[in-house]
Amino acid sequence: MDVIDERALVYVAVLVVCSALAVFAGPARALATFGFVSASVEGAYWVGRTLAGRYQQRANPRAQL
Repeated sequence: MDVIDERALVYVAVLVVCSALAVFAGPARALATFGFVSASVEGAYWVGRTLAGRYQQRANPRAQL
């Protein structure tokens, strides 16, 4: 499974949890929670790609030539 599929699964799981939250806390709270969690997932993905790129560049410096 690649990263795109894993992120999609995370978003589906978060959407299901936020849908259940909407029943008890209201749609505005659920939407805010979904937005916050989605932003966190995207931030973690961005930081991970940046760090992975730096690691790969150090491991094989001639690959960038």
